[in-house]
Amino acid sequence: MEITVLEQIPKDPEIVAAWNNLVFRMERPEVFFTHQWALAASRAFCDSLCPLTLLVYESGRLDGVAAMATNRESRDRAFFLSESTADYCDIVSEPEIRPAVLAAVLAEMQNRRVRDIVLANVPSESHTLRTIKEVADSHGFHLHERPAYDCRVISLRDEDQRHAVLQSVLRKEREKRGLNKLRQLGSIHITHLSKGQLEIALHSIFSAQISRFFATGRFSPLIREPRRCFLIELGRLLGSTGWLKVSQIEVNGRPVAWNYGFRFGDSWFWYLPTFDMQWEEWSPGTCLLRLLTEEACADSSVRRLDLGLGDEAYKDRFANSISSTRYLQLSGSIPGHLSTTVRHGLAAAARRFSFVDKRLRGGKDFFLGVKSRIDRRGVAATVKHALIRAKRSVASMDEIAFFKASEMQVSESESTALHSLGWQDIAIAAMNNADDNETLQYLVRCAKRLRQGRAAGYFLQNESTQGPAHLVWVDSYDGFHLSEINSSLESIDSDAAIIFDCWTPVAQRGHGNYTRAIQWTAARLQRQQKQVWIFSAVENESSVRAILKAGFVYNFSMVRRRTLWRTTVSRSEVTGRQTVSLAN
Repeated sequence: MEITVLEQIPKDPEIVAAWNNLVFRMERPEVFFTHQWALAASRAFCDSLCPLTLLVYESGRLDGVAAMATNRESRDRAFFLSESTADYCDIVSEPEIRPAVLAAVLAEMQNRRVRDIVLANVPSESHTLRTIKEVADSHGFHLHERPAYDCRVISLRDEDQRHAVLQSVLRKEREKRGLNKLRQLGSIHITHLSKGQLEIALHSIFSAQISRFFATGRFSPLIREPRRCFLIELGRLLGSTGWLKVSQIEVNGRPVAWNYGFRFGDSWFWYLPTFDMQWEEWSPGTCLLRLLTEEACADSSVRRLDLGLGDEAYKDRFANSISSTRYLQLSGSIPGHLSTTVRHGLAAAARRFSFVDKRLRGGKDFFLGVKSRIDRRGVAATVKHALIRAKRSVASMDEIAFFKASEMQVSESESTALHSLGWQDIAIAAMNNADDNETLQYLVRCAKRLRQGRAAGYFLQNESTQGPAHLVWVDSYDGFHLSEINSSLESIDSDAAIIFDCWTPVAQRGHGNYTRAIQWTAARLQRQQKQVWIFSAVENESSVRAILKAGFVYNFSMVRRRTLWRTTVSRSEVTGRQTVSLAN
């Protein structure tokens, strides 16, 4: 066999056709193995990855393809180009000649002095797994293999199985109730989007997916532009092949849930499902899955509905089979192999004991937090911060100053520039601040409050990005819990409101957004005949200055004193130890 190595994904029509023909002759053809998938990944992640396409020929005929990549800063480690986007990855070839293709690929890796090769998410039925150890040993690589993921599958092999699946789906009470509730709101319709319709729908899909992740305290990969670019590019490339199948459920013509999926061979893939968080109580996502399962049962060309990666509980309720994947790592040195084996062994042991795993993750988060603080503020400032925290654990005094809004003189045009915060706004803020971890953590809090539905969020819009330049929250003053001193507020005025948890993304700071936001929020609340309050830690000098500049007037302070286990909270009607100097 001869091998050709390209540092890009080839676009020659003959190579493209031969590549995809090989995919259809594999053990289980998957859309993830196609030329289009590799091309979309190479275009989307070109800033961080260097494609390495290995084309294996025999007698001038393309017999194998390995779509690999390396990081730009580390060329001695290779991995599947699609490993971060594909649910399944593999070397592309006919099963019978996989050993010869693998041997050619590993020989080329040796020539290029690649020391580590990662083959992630290889399907359990792949012939790669049957031959990889022998081939790796013959080329001086040491193999570490471990379980990767389990993908839930709805298998539809024959008519009896289709009937059983359909009856099971129709009996599912949760989805039945959800569909009945949706029908009470209007007519329900399933649409499979065309290529042109997809371009319009993608923005809604992105926003919904990002919001859904935030609602569960997680960050969606889609907050980062390369991942969104990948899905856009993939849609364009697959749209003309008939392999793309993006579905949405509509209520009275309004889309409420989507699945960015694929139809490839006899498989239908549930790849990126999501739903509009405003419709969460009706379970539109699982309602969509039920309707698509009914459709798959009625289509004899569909033999499996693959629910993909992820261990969400709803998948277990639908699936009747599991497709497993394996993680392979080939090391060119014994120390590297031993390091990999020990590391993954310890991680697997920790996962069996939840308290150990929790401690390890907590330790990892702590050290990452320290590293981040050092990167941002330097070693000296980090050490000073640690010493202050140590001192505060023994004895501390926290003073929170409260300010009441005077009559705000704000024009109508200014006050209307303040917008109510919704799920889409959270998603836009995340996409605009993908590298600002503090803002992302703040947005998790925002999502939690939106879900609870008690407090109201507002934001100032940045004209250039159309995203939030500053965010504020408003709640009832009476009964408001002040987490800073672990105490609740009381008031005889049930209409009094308090502004809290204000935030400016790092990229938007230094433009007076905080002052404008709280001033305009107070003006809006005053038009509703509400008394408006705001508070700040006295030691936060910049916050106090902005509050006073906005037109708020100092009223009183609450002071918490803590010595070891003893804590007292007192109220002072006189300006605190620092407030007078700040006001001046």
